[in-house]
Amino acid sequence: MSATANELRRRVNSDYKSGKDDLRADAETELKRFIETNGHFSLVRNFHLADAFTLMNGFCGAQSIFMSGRFLVTSDPKYIWYALWFPFFGAIFDLLDGKIARWRRSSSMLGQELDSLADSVRGMLMQISFGVAPCVAAFALGLRSPLDTFWLTVFVCAGVARLARFNITAAYVPHDTHGKMRYFEGLPIPSSLALVGCMALCVLFGRFEDGHGPWTASQSYPYTGIWHSTSGTKDPGGLPFGLFVLDLTVPLYKLLMTGNLLPQFVSPATLALTANVLGYVAMHKVTLVFAFWSMAMVSKTLRVPKP
Repeated sequence: MSATANELRRRVNSDYKSGKDDLRADAETELKRFIETNGHFSLVRNFHLADAFTLMNGFCGAQSIFMSGRFLVTSDPKYIWYALWFPFFGAIFDLLDGKIARWRRSSSMLGQELDSLADSVRGMLMQISFGVAPCVAAFALGLRSPLDTFWLTVFVCAGVARLARFNITAAYVPHDTHGKMRYFEGLPIPSSLALVGCMALCVLFGRFEDGHGPWTASQSYPYTGIWHSTSGTKDPGGLPFGLFVLDLTVPLYKLLMTGNLLPQFVSPATLALTANVLGYVAMHKVTLVFAFWSMAMVSKTLRVPKP
């Protein structure tokens, strides 16, 4: 019984190794074809169908960023809806590009999973769609204080750090007999779609800010604020849960004026402005969700089963 199991295991490993060798040979053939193809638009002519889906992921991420900017400029809620929808479309393209490559049994310099550069490009596009775009949308919806933007920046950096660690340690994570990883170390970056869904709920409840301040029911657009009347308060006034506020402007101003030493070199008005800038600290409470999500992405002990 044991001998039969060992023989089966050796056969599976041999078949898997042979499959990898075949893929590597295909990759070398594609590389040669890529190098030897000359003429105008030679790069585009080497694209396969899967490459188009890979690039569309980055397209969706970039469009999401631009839509967030349009929302800040115009205060038109339709643009923030576009900004929140594009990452979901990007996830669909990200899911389909590998499936299409396997379905067509083809890969190219941008799409093949054996090529480390292609993996880096794909990771960069994922960072745009699932890292940068959601953070820009959160900024557009109201997370705009210095501490808010600090944690949003940490979120983006955590996504980059997780990608770097994945590229280094992926080979050491346990794999099944088909070469598929058994789990992710830390939350994968596409999990940020859950945050995008939460932001969509904020728009549905009217709990967000536009370029002029908290959204008001007078600014109508389909589905925007549709549950505004069920939020429990007459005027929610911006993002849910409010702010953490630490106001030390007066004590800091008194400290700067102590002994009249600094006023000999700097005007009291400048010291007052410094106290107002440095002494007032505010952060939206929902920003903590991005902070904890960042920690979960770079965690080594958190293991998420790979579907």
